[in-house]
Amino acid sequence: MNKFWFYILALALVGCSTTPSIQKYYVSKSEDPNFLVIDIPTSILGVDSNTLTTEEKEALSSFQKINVLLFRKTSANADFLSQELMTVRSIIESKTFEPLLVMSDRQYSGKLVLQGSVEKPNEIIFFGAAEQGFVLARLVGRDMQVEKAMLLANVIQRGNGLENAAKSLGRMF
Repeated sequence: MNKFWFYILALALVGCSTTPSIQKYYVSKSEDPNFLVIDIPTSILGVDSNTLTTEEKEALSSFQKINVLLFRKTSANADFLSQELMTVRSIIESKTFEPLLVMSDRQYSGKLVLQGSVEKPNEIIFFGAAEQGFVLARLVGRDMQVEKAMLLANVIQRGNGLENAAKSLGRMF
């Protein structure tokens, strides 16, 4: 009987991980009025699949949605920006994530990271920060690959996917 309780306790301790993650961060901020959370399905991008190659169609179908978390600095929440940036940076700069691309200039900085392997990532995350706030975007899908993510970025850019998504979201509100 004592072994039974030992296993239950061990399972509870392992299951209740306190390790910060992007997903936990999203959930914790989803009700925070300082943040805007948007789930953008790839279908809202308005990409004409008739103009895509087979490889591009496969890339598009491997991604289901993009989770976007935005923090826009205002006079009311300016004190929180540095704390939130520190929290996000500590998560994406942990050993859990591998950096793929780092961008920086005087006005903004950005980083593309992945969790898992380049061949089969579990998560692909973009983090961008500026004086006005920051954005955290998480690609969600199945059978994701970094090459497919790059193809998807090209398809979205070529097909004005971000503009299409903005128009669609604008019609909702």
